[in-house]
Amino acid sequence: MAHYARILATLVLLAAAAGGVVWRLWKPKPEPLYEERAMLGDEIRARLQALRDEDKFHADGTYAGPKGPKNRATLSGWVDGVIDDILAEDNGPLEASDVAGRLGIAIGAASKRPAADQTRLHGYLIEIWYILGYRSATGYFPAPDDAPEGWAEPLPPGWAAPDRPRLLTRR
Repeated sequence: MAHYARILATLVLLAAAAGGVVWRLWKPKPEPLYEERAMLGDEIRARLQALRDEDKFHADGTYAGPKGPKNRATLSGWVDGVIDDILAEDNGPLEASDVAGRLGIAIGAASKRPAADQTRLHGYLIEIWYILGYRSATGYFPAPDDAPEGWAEPLPPGWAAPDRPRLLTRR
């Protein structure tokens, strides 16, 4: 009797494995989250440059700031690096998938930082996304309940509406 139980258990395991293989091959492919293009021009460049020049990651009422000037410079460098990559592009169309990939590098780099620093970094990266005018999701953040109608990401911190950004601080 034990011999039949082993054979039955083996058949069940093989059927489960075969089902998993079939599911991987037949499941529908996900649709891309973004297929947008932004037009990089003088107005967007000026706004990105102003964000780059901003005094980022300073402590305020809800954020204590990073521990030490070296950490602050590192965090600011990741945001500035994304902006520099975008500003290095020629004027014209800029694909959302390319920008999202650049955002992903900064998100990955900060993955071991404290949650407050990550949240602040994410706010700056979403702000870059909004400055460029993309409406689709970046693909890195969960779908928010507080996104403006027609937009897939929440408003960046301090923004009143998708077309009303916050005032930037200067260094």
